[in-house]
Amino acid sequence: MYDTANNFLNVHEWAYGATEVVHILSLTLAIGFIALVDLRLLGFQVGSATSARLARATAVGSLMGLVVAITTGFMVFSTDPVRYFNHPTMRFKLIALVVAIGFNYSVHTRVARGDYSPTIRRAVASISLLLWVTIVFSGLFYSFT
Repeated sequence: MYDTANNFLNVHEWAYGATEVVHILSLTLAIGFIALVDLRLLGFQVGSATSARLARATAVGSLMGLVVAITTGFMVFSTDPVRYFNHPTMRFKLIALVVAIGFNYSVHTRVARGDYSPTIRRAVASISLLLWVTIVFSGLFYSFT
């Protein structure tokens, strides 16, 4: 059995809040960069950059944001893993996160860097935005229930 009483985030009152702040900021970084590419795929002008150029320019930032967000997410999860895992909204969020990451690093990247029809580009951007918004709102919903 996991002993949460000795978890650093549970022992130091400032640690949990600081970890949550880093988690939210890193999610903002990652999703913000992905959303820039999505907006370009939807046809909005983001400067003069193409979606391929934006995807290349934001790839490292979005990956770093995701790595930090996932790391801090696991840290927060470790404070009470049974409660987190048993909550259906958290399980839904984790499934949506796996789907969104898989989608982002396969279909989304391929379409953003390729020459696809506007219909496909808009569909991929819409799915991407829907997935990431779902993840954010699932986290918020869990936090307030």
